[in-house]
Amino acid sequence: MRTFLVTGASSGVGLALTHALAARNQRVIMAVRDAGRGARARQDVLRQHPGATLQVELVDLTDLDTVRALAAKDLGVQVLINNAGIAFEAKAVTRDGVLAQFAANHLGHFALTALMFDQLSRRTDTRVVVVTSTLARQGQIDLDNIDGSRGYSRSRAYIQSKLANVLFGAELDRRLRARGSAIKSVLAHPGVPATEMQQKATGWMGVVARAASALVGHPPAHGAAALLEAATGAGVQSGDVWKPGKRLHQPPQRDTPWPTMHDGEGAALLWERSEALAGVRFL
Repeated sequence: MRTFLVTGASSGVGLALTHALAARNQRVIMAVRDAGRGARARQDVLRQHPGATLQVELVDLTDLDTVRALAAKDLGVQVLINNAGIAFEAKAVTRDGVLAQFAANHLGHFALTALMFDQLSRRTDTRVVVVTSTLARQGQIDLDNIDGSRGYSRSRAYIQSKLANVLFGAELDRRLRARGSAIKSVLAHPGVPATEMQQKATGWMGVVARAASALVGHPPAHGAAALLEAATGAGVQSGDVWKPGKRLHQPPQRDTPWPTMHDGEGAALLWERSEALAGVRFL
C-alpha cells in the first residue's frame, strides 16, 4: 500500500481518482477545502470500497497558511497529485496579492510541493503529478498581471493559471534531473470532464464551458484515468504529459510534448516569482 495525497478530492476528477486509488487498495489523503464535503466524499468512496484507507485533511490553496499547516504534517505521502482548481470565476484577489485562480491552481500547489519536498525525498518511487489543461498548450505567462491590476478576464486568468501548471511541472522535472533526483515530475490533463466546475462557472465563459461539457464532456472517471496513469503507471517517465484516451474505455496515452513545456525562460521567471510569493526557497 502506497500513500497518495490528492488535492480537490471531494468532487469531480479528484473524487473519481480517489475512487480509482481506493479500488487498488491504496491509502489516500483527501485534501479538501470544505470539511463537510470532504466527509461526504469519503463516505461515498467507502460505500463502494468499504476497506479503503482514507484520511480527510483541510487545505485552502488560496490561503498559504493552510498550505503550510498541511505540509507540516508528515503524512507519509509518496505521490502528490496537484489536482484542485477553480475556473472562470469573477475577479477575486487573495491576501497574498494574486488572483484567486492563480493562487488555487498554481501558487498553492507550488508552495505545497516545495514544503513537502523533504518528506517526499525520504520515500521511494515518489512522484509529483501536476494537473493542467489543453488550453495551456501554447502561450506565454504574463507575470505583470497575476493580480489582475491590468485588467481581468475570467478565461484569460484561467488559461494563465493552467499555463503556470505546465511551466511548473516542466521546470520541476528539469531541476530534479539536474540534481540526479529519482523523484518524477509528471504532467497530466483530464480532457473535458463533465464536472461541477463547468456548472459553477460564471459569465459567458461559464456558458461556453457548460456547452462544451454537454457536447463533448466525458465522465470524470475518464479524465481521472490519465491522472491515475501518471501517478501509478510503470512506464511513466519524469517530464511526461498524460492525456485520456480519445474515446471512453480507451486507455490513457502519453501526449507529445507541448511547446509551452520548452519555455525555460518563462518557467524560471515564474519559479522565482512563486518562491517570493510563497516565502520559500525550492531547489
